[in-house]
Amino acid sequence: ILMDYINSKTLEIASHRRVCTAVGASIPLGQSLGDWFPILPADPPTTNHAQIAQASAPVEIDGHWYMGWTVRDKTPEEMDGHLYQLRERIAARRYQSEIAGITVAGMRVETDDRAKLLINGAAVEAMLDAGYAMRWKTSDGFIELTGAQVIGIARAVRAHVQACFDREAELLAELEAGTITDEMIDQGWPVA
Repeated sequence: ILMDYINSKTLEIASHRRVCTAVGASIPLGQSLGDWFPILPADPPTTNHAQIAQASAPVEIDGHWYMGWTVRDKTPEEMDGHLYQLRERIAARRYQSEIAGITVAGMRVETDDRAKLLINGAAVEAMLDAGYAMRWKTSDGFIELTGAQVIGIARAVRAHVQACFDREAELLAELEAGTITDEMIDQGWPVA
C-alpha cells in the first residue's frame, strides 16, 4: 500500500519509505511520527459534466491531514472529448437495448441485427402474398405463423427499435442542454 506523508512544519510531501529513512525509524503505515503525518484519502467533491475535480495540496482537519481537492472548469478540448464519450456511451446503451429482444404475444423475439433482417424479409413476403404462412424458429422450437402474425411481429420489432432511438434522441437533447446525469443514461429504455 502506498501512502504519502506530509511534514506539518515544512509542508514537504514524501513517501512512507522516504519518511522512515529520513527519521531513521520504521513507522507503522498510517501512523504519525514527530512532524510527519499520513495523508489520508478523501472523496472528491461532486462535479457537474463541465467540471473536473483534481487532487491538490493536503488539508489539515482536526489534527489529521487529508488529500485535498480543487474543482475547475473543463477546457474546451476536455469538454469536446467528454461530450464525444457521452454520445458514444448513449449510442452503445441504445444498441444494447435495441438488440435485447422483446416478447410479442407471449413469444420471445430476438432483435439482434440478423433477426431483424430475417423478420423484415418475412414481413415483405407476407405483404406481397396474402396467403403467406411460414415456420419460424424460436428458442422453444418451430412454430407456424400466418402472414398477419409475421407482419405483427415485424411491426412490434420496429416499434421497439424506434423507441430505442427515441430514447437516445431524448438523452442527446439532455446532453446538449447540459442537464444529463449518469443515472439517466441507464433509465427510460424500452423493456425487453
